[in-house]
Amino acid sequence: MDAASGQGNGTRSEPPSSQFQKIWRANLVCPAEGPPIRGGAVLTRGARVEAVGPAEEIYPAGRPVSDIDFGAAVLIPGLVNAHTHIELSGLEIDPSTMGEWIVRLVREVREWPPHLFLSSSRLGVSASLEAGVTCVGDISASGQSRRILSDMGMRGVIFREVLGLVPGDADSIVADSIFEKRATQPGEGGGGALRTGMSPHAPYTASLALYRAVIGAAGAKGWPTATHLAESPEESRFLDDGDGPFAEVHKALDSPAEGFEPPGLSPVRYLSEGEVLGGIDLAVHCNQTGEEEWALLSRAGAAVCLCPRSAAFFGHPFADAAGMRRAGVRLCIGTDSRASSPSLSVLEEAAALWEADPELTAEALLEICTANGAKALGFAGEGAGVITPGGTADLAVVEPPPGEPAELDRIFRPGASVRTTISGGIIRYERGG
Repeated sequence: MDAASGQGNGTRSEPPSSQFQKIWRANLVCPAEGPPIRGGAVLTRGARVEAVGPAEEIYPAGRPVSDIDFGAAVLIPGLVNAHTHIELSGLEIDPSTMGEWIVRLVREVREWPPHLFLSSSRLGVSASLEAGVTCVGDISASGQSRRILSDMGMRGVIFREVLGLVPGDADSIVADSIFEKRATQPGEGGGGALRTGMSPHAPYTASLALYRAVIGAAGAKGWPTATHLAESPEESRFLDDGDGPFAEVHKALDSPAEGFEPPGLSPVRYLSEGEVLGGIDLAVHCNQTGEEEWALLSRAGAAVCLCPRSAAFFGHPFADAAGMRRAGVRLCIGTDSRASSPSLSVLEEAAALWEADPELTAEALLEICTANGAKALGFAGEGAGVITPGGTADLAVVEPPPGEPAELDRIFRPGASVRTTISGGIIRYERGG
């Protein structure tokens, strides 16, 4: 029996085995490292990949093995959603200006008790697995998503988000954030499938002093850092003259901004000249950027996470992805939250990116959705984001639109669907027949 063809939709969990081998076959296997393999297969033992190649070459003759054949499908590495807000997955807000949206979001979430963050996170993790996602860069204010991500066997970085424009408050904000994290997750270290990161929210809500405090604390603990950057024209205006819709946001939310002086610089230049850009591992959005900013980002070594459908939600001009690639900027992709995106599907996000940057090849787009995101989040050393011997057995099986062949470019087309999601060698989601 085909183990991936069970009845019913939904997430699932199997008992792990450290000894039993499984061979996962499909018409096309795309490791994201090396060329696609027709009639390919992936051999796993427990949570690790043992071999990848043509099925007849890697089949372990003479040994017991569970043989799962997905047929006319494309087998790829588990997808990486490098920027999302899992805890906001139960929240949908109608499109509006970004300033109005922020005020509505903050006012609603301020009233949420912990159990709502938990139930909303459960929705987000379930939707992620249904979309073939096995690794996330999750921005969290509550920390509640960690429990659900762990229960469902996902990997990723939970970035603890901090805000504050008053420079004198920076050290206490960071100290309080680390203390809260220790109180809720005692004993959690820097390794493992789920890791901690820190995220100064954005240049219009975090002072340079807060960026420095975050970078110092994160560096001491080996934690990655992320920030929203150059997302909107409103952000650029606030940094230019301190006025506009984001000034009104601070007033509406009673968020103190004493001591903030508009630098009159673009967001990327502001962080660069403030000598903090080099301490940021992941810069999210970067829509309001040009050649000067791309050079700064490339030189700083920051990866850029693009969220094209979130930009469309707000009506923002989207980043020049092709220009960034030519400038040597490392790109990955994220869905942002359900509060500003129609779904948590990385494949649908990738389709929007491909429409904006048609020069991309299907192979390059797959790397943006897998290997690049894993590198940006610090998981490349474990073989995440690729299918490689010794790497983690995180896989997604995608069926092309009905009537179309199992080719890589087809998985980014409307009508393609995730059939099975495998994390750590265990089926976590399978679509019913």
